[in-house]
Amino acid sequence: MQRMRLAAIDLGTVTSRLLVADVEGSDIREVERQAIITHLGEGVDATGLIGAAALVRELEACQSFLDVIHRLAQSDGVPVRQISAIATSAMRDAANASLVQAALSAIGLDVEVIVGEREASLSFRGTLSGFPCRLPVDKRVMSVDVGGGSTELVIGCAKGISMMHSFNIGSRRVTDRFLLSDPPELGETEAACHWIGESLAPFFAEARAEGLLPEMLLAVAGTATSAATVAGAIEPHDPERVHGAVLSGEDLRGVIGRLSALPLTERAAVVGLESERAPVVVGGLLVLDAVLAASGLSSFTVSETDILHGILLEAYERLSAE
Repeated sequence: MQRMRLAAIDLGTVTSRLLVADVEGSDIREVERQAIITHLGEGVDATGLIGAAALVRELEACQSFLDVIHRLAQSDGVPVRQISAIATSAMRDAANASLVQAALSAIGLDVEVIVGEREASLSFRGTLSGFPCRLPVDKRVMSVDVGGGSTELVIGCAKGISMMHSFNIGSRRVTDRFLLSDPPELGETEAACHWIGESLAPFFAEARAEGLLPEMLLAVAGTATSAATVAGAIEPHDPERVHGAVLSGEDLRGVIGRLSALPLTERAAVVGLESERAPVVVGGLLVLDAVLAASGLSSFTVSETDILHGILLEAYERLSAE
């Protein structure tokens, strides 16, 4: 096998992220990782459009990522073989997604808008890649990726996927629909929890009927890592401390209770929470809590490996086959 330097970019509804890594087979050695909160999906649930301000933020973030890739190639003397860029829920929902893609293409970044099922599959593959020695091949796990506009649930094991679904539920969508007060009122959070629970119920009913309820829950992306960093007062963010952290349902509900009681200005100052994520974090945590409760498990494990790693593994396989 040949080691390749590859780059993956994920344009999420709340956060855009870059991962540059040297990949050989299933071995991913990270070179550079960056995340910029762009709130690309701001207002999309209501208007069906990516707004002008959000587009500007996204272009600036992606130009920054391209600059990083260029700088690394110059400093290390190792060119990036391929940049794989994907966009998810906000761009799936936006009627003007093609205009956004054209604007990104103009700065040199071709972005593929992927369907929810492919997002779920890539996320599951990337998540499992971070636990190669801790998961028996037959252990049934569920990955949960709470994004800004959608949440992906996948049940499976190292041998393959048994069930998956992409829900139009996410931190931005829950916030924009329900959590309108500052801080959110009890009636708002209760309405949000009811909607989330009803949306998830058919998936878990099917999993229960098929005997596929998970033995372990792996949670990825900003909502899950924020739960861990706030619970542990981890600042600055330390991936080595976050990856593999186990939080109980009681831990999670404690974080939710603390953050939901604070007005935005005070929530943004909480140790362990990115200030830019403060406006939508409660909505995301409510989704994560509902998933944990529906799974019947008492705790979840946080993963720092996610869809970016799945993108790199897929790209490596494709290039190796050429």
